Amino acid sequence: MQNSGLIVDLDRGLSELGLPKRLSDTPSSAHTRGLFFNLAEAAVARKDPTLLSAWRAASGARRRFPFKLYPTRDFIREQATAAVLIHPDDPGRALFEMWLRTPTLSPLIKAERFIRYLTGNDPAHALRWLEKNRGMMCDYGLWRLEQLGPREFIFHIAEEWVWIDSAHKGGATGTLERCGVVGTVTAEMVSDYDGKLHFTWQ
Repeated sequence: MQNSGLIVDLDRGLSELGLPKRLSDTPSSAHTRGLFFNLAEAAVARKDPTLLSAWRAASGARRRFPFKLYPTRDFIREQATAAVLIHPDDPGRALFEMWLRTPTLSPLIKAERFIRYLTGNDPAHALRWLEKNRGMMCDYGLWRLEQLGPREFIFHIAEEWVWIDSAHKGGATGTLERCGVVGTVTAEMVSDYDGKLHFTWQ
């Protein structure tokens, strides 16, 4: 693919992300909230607005209503295509950076105020809220929160079709940042679609 002087081997990048197998493995019954589809478009626009038309053509992207559910297969295809266009040599990095912004997604609320309202800027409260409200984001999989200490938690993630070790790690890191703490998130994969996110903060 060539656009605005940028030449990208899209097939190679999508293969690096394992997209063909991931699309095949993702069940048609899996759906993701429309709000999260905005992540990819916004990331491409930040990189280079002239890439948007190429991204839409290659991924089949279209506008979604924020609070409706749409096929997760479409979601991960759009995410992967955007990631390859943004960082052709490291699309996993692009997914991480894209998902750092998940706490600021909603066009209807001020994300920082909303997180403060929900959690008092306490990451432990934020993680418990996420565990209980996964259904607001998608209709598949499982999150289970395990507490190891006052500032140490593990999110056990099962049957997750979106990339855990890049995308979800980015979203988790962004949550800590929005809570105003200094912390780390590490990912441990159990299988292609099952893993753990280990949170610690000061």
